[in-house]
Amino acid sequence: MKFSLILVPQVLDGMPEPYEHITEQICFAEELGFDTVWLTEHHFSPYGRPSVPAIAGHALANTSRIRISTAVVVLPFQHPLRVAEDWATLDHLGRGRVDVGVGRGNQPKEFAGFNLTLHEAEQRFSEALDIIRRAWTEESFSYDGEFWQFPELSVLPKPHTKPHPPIWQAAISDYTVKKIIDRGINGLIGPYLCPHEILKTSYFDAWHRMINEAGRTDLQMAHNEFIYVGESDAQVKADVRDHVLWYVRTAAKIWGERDKAKVAEQFANYTEILEYFDTVSFDEIYDKLGIFGTPDSVADKIEWLNKEGGLEHIIIFNWFGKLAHEKAMRSMELFAREVMPRFTEPAALAATG
Repeated sequence: MKFSLILVPQVLDGMPEPYEHITEQICFAEELGFDTVWLTEHHFSPYGRPSVPAIAGHALANTSRIRISTAVVVLPFQHPLRVAEDWATLDHLGRGRVDVGVGRGNQPKEFAGFNLTLHEAEQRFSEALDIIRRAWTEESFSYDGEFWQFPELSVLPKPHTKPHPPIWQAAISDYTVKKIIDRGINGLIGPYLCPHEILKTSYFDAWHRMINEAGRTDLQMAHNEFIYVGESDAQVKADVRDHVLWYVRTAAKIWGERDKAKVAEQFANYTEILEYFDTVSFDEIYDKLGIFGTPDSVADKIEWLNKEGGLEHIIIFNWFGKLAHEKAMRSMELFAREVMPRFTEPAALAATG
């Protein structure tokens, strides 16, 4: 299996900006043997930070092996030619160590801040993705779309990776899973904070079935999970309780429009999820919606996802709410020392044997 880290810094009132801690966690992830760090883009709230290309460039300058990616570039918020330029440049700076995750966004406040409507999110996303792929692979081209128009031009630089860095798209519906496969790109599949049986039947099984039907077994799938490792269940519960609940209750407020009469059709599946997040208990989150506990219990849940769900790349969401940076680092270390070798060392031994 592959193991990666996702960073969604939540900066509450009175807290310092997180960039020093972000850098330290990225460097530590490389030292511990993680495959990729995924950076997130968010605007106008304590939930996350913007300017991902700047953070990615700093991360590349401070590391030498780990891959740096984004989960995700929210394409409706920015000009696709600028996205193509930025990530081709980062691909050169990292000598091929970047992946590019893309998505359409979902937070009403972010769309309002950029004077955009959620009803156009999918159309803007699709048009932007088409432009980016053409910018990376065609010597020159013009475009006359609904949202972007420009004359014949050549977008430079072309990526270091040929034909371009790996592209990933987030999907939390089987409808989007099908679109990802039709586009021929990799999938960040399934929502986190979701019961694992539902992840398997509604997302992972759908992914494996559809890639086989499409003959696209070359495409990769990864999945993001809340994961926190400690010495005992009691210690883990004490460490994460307030921070998990802060995150879930905050997500319930900002992830989507709560007035069903205003919900864009593309986001209709969010409403019930957010209502559930308003009331779900900590015990249910701990037992059913994440992967928390001792190294043994965490490894057991990952083994189930791997064997039953066919998951081969898991992205660890380890630093949430106002959880102390030091605790997040300790959990990362325990995971890397006590859990990862159970899934990586046998494969490595077989390859050398």
